[in-house]
Amino acid sequence: MSKVILKKVNKIYENNVKVVKDNSLEIFDKEFMVLVGPSGCGKSTTLRMIAGLEEITSGEIYIGDRVVNDVLPKDRNIAMVFQNYALYPHMTVFQNLSYGLKLRKTPKDEINRRVKNAADILGLEDLLDRKPKALSGGQRQRVAVGRAIVRQPEVFLFDEPLSNLDAKLRVQMRSEISKLHKRLKTTIIYVTHDQVEAMTMGDRITVLNDGDIQQVDTPLNLYDNPRNKFVAGFIGSPAMNFFNGKIIKRNGKLTFASENINLEIGKDRENLLREYVDKELILGVRPENFEIANQGHIDAKVDIIEPMGSEIYVYFSVSNSKFVAKFNERIDFKLDQKVMLNIKDNQFHFFDKDTELNIFYK
Repeated sequence: MSKVILKKVNKIYENNVKVVKDNSLEIFDKEFMVLVGPSGCGKSTTLRMIAGLEEITSGEIYIGDRVVNDVLPKDRNIAMVFQNYALYPHMTVFQNLSYGLKLRKTPKDEINRRVKNAADILGLEDLLDRKPKALSGGQRQRVAVGRAIVRQPEVFLFDEPLSNLDAKLRVQMRSEISKLHKRLKTTIIYVTHDQVEAMTMGDRITVLNDGDIQQVDTPLNLYDNPRNKFVAGFIGSPAMNFFNGKIIKRNGKLTFASENINLEIGKDRENLLREYVDKELILGVRPENFEIANQGHIDAKVDIIEPMGSEIYVYFSVSNSKFVAKFNERIDFKLDQKVMLNIKDNQFHFFDKDTELNIFYK
């Protein structure tokens, strides 16, 4: 069993700076778990505490059925892949892959077998005699991953491993690491600030902000059913649009009214909003959930047009608000053009103005 469990884990630095706040999390055996969030949210600190590279202030960390709070990193049976690869420049690829095994006094035949196996998996067979300076960024990253594979650990830890690669190589390496997970059937905990990486790689995603776990869920559930305004705004590209307004009763029906927006609420959602009549709320709409209409909810003006090939992003303004819509069709928009837009049926969220929790969260 290679599950990882955090129970009420805290990390507090000098001057009472809390970077991880009483977090509990269960990562299942053989799961690919992604920790995602903005810089400074505590995701790398959490990973380093699991690895034993950072001491926890309070709480418990389990790897398998064993509490590892006081277990040295080398005895936790984990392997970590760092952002900067951390290869030995004077050693060949073979020597880099085998070095950790030699330190553990692994028999030579076993070292050769494990290195050959890792090289086969990662396509490094023809590079074993090269030194890191003779490798591309993607090749160095594969060597760093290979060094983790030969350890045959219970848990793999990845700390923003693709940050130093160009965009095309990042996409390729995302695919390779995902395939590696399916092949090795081992628990992976992967830290990134890139929500596209998180959405495409993780079985589940843990979203962190300011040291707190905001939501743990599958990629699609995070996207479709965000627990709060932060998750809704962080997951998705371009980000969700937010509009401040008020729920009013008009002609016996509930309506969200905001500047030039008038959105009538369907009967299936009225019950959830009755207590908010005459109160301020935040409306959230994803860019793909707008459509052009003759009579619509929003009377907007075109500010910026960004053709993206098969899609087009259009940035609109409504009074003092600005928002972005995404269209699949190649619509011929013009700058400063007035456009009437609809919000697609039930493709929106409401967030409490005070708590920022999603009123429709299930």
